[in-house]
Amino acid sequence: MSASNGAFKLEKFVDFSSSFPRSIDFFNGNLLVGLRNGSILEFKDVLAAESPVENCIMQSHFEGEIWGLEVVPEHNKVITSGDDNKIMVYDIESHTFERKGTVSDHKSANAAKLKAATASTMSIYPANQQARAVCYSSVHNHVVVCSNLGKVSVREFGDLDKKVASLKDAQEWCEVARYSPDNKFLAVGSHDNNLYVYSVSDEGAYTLYKSFAKHNSFITALDWTSDSSYVRTVCGAYEKLYFNIVDKTHDAAGLTNTKDKVWATTTCKLGWSVQGVHPSSEDGTHVNQVQASPDGTLLVSCDDWGLVNVFNFPCLDNSHVSKSYSGHSEHVVRCAFTADSQRMFTIGGQDKALVQWKRK
Repeated sequence: MSASNGAFKLEKFVDFSSSFPRSIDFFNGNLLVGLRNGSILEFKDVLAAESPVENCIMQSHFEGEIWGLEVVPEHNKVITSGDDNKIMVYDIESHTFERKGTVSDHKSANAAKLKAATASTMSIYPANQQARAVCYSSVHNHVVVCSNLGKVSVREFGDLDKKVASLKDAQEWCEVARYSPDNKFLAVGSHDNNLYVYSVSDEGAYTLYKSFAKHNSFITALDWTSDSSYVRTVCGAYEKLYFNIVDKTHDAAGLTNTKDKVWATTTCKLGWSVQGVHPSSEDGTHVNQVQASPDGTLLVSCDDWGLVNVFNFPCLDNSHVSKSYSGHSEHVVRCAFTADSQRMFTIGGQDKALVQWKRK
């Protein structure tokens, strides 16, 4: 707009058809616009150009909560997913958004399954367009996306909208999913209290191998042994169970029978090696996840107080003092390390922020 003698006239019209603007800055003929969908657009020489060229300098999640997080070391990328119908890929080195996929193209969910969509969210999207867990297979180059209706879809990493398989066994939303170290199995933990293990063929075909119905509450974390023979899980009722994948059985003596095994990951917040992350005055419910670094030297806890707490690993008792870092404005739900343990990524639930941390 320009003013002459107290009157204003329109000099240029810029269309933001993708979403509506929430903030605008105009300086030296350049226009910077923040949109509701999490994008930041830049327009150069707006007044001089007949058709201003749109340059998207940032994209992010923008609706509901963000929980899905996976580091893809083979491609130097990070994948996130959330309640805004987005699966997003970021480049680790350039710190930039690269591309995205869609959780679901269907705008309306199956009404009969809506009752199973128990994930708490403020998102305007239906449960079938929300995703709380993602994981990656380095052998098959597949990305697993778990919707909040329980459906698990397998995508091509190179094209996140190209679906390879659709797994519909879980009856409620799935909070965790992880491939076995040998990439021959996929384990999915659901809020229907069940653990689903799928076999993955050399050709990338998925078949239900075994479902385990032993937990009394929803599954919040799972780990594989390095030899892919066992899975341990933790649920909302603070049960820690062990499953023998070779024998397809629940192993009541799993703690003893796995004492000589090496765990590929440490994300279960119960156990001798992580017990020091829980303050003596707290019941531990504020801890959303723990994650040990691949080199086995650090343990990180993510909590409801917006803190990222770093301990030495193993963390055996409350005498261990953490270094706590604040970068999120809301509860922190997930952490993931790069393969060399030199960088880690955290995501905040409601603040929808992906933060990269570098080890000193």
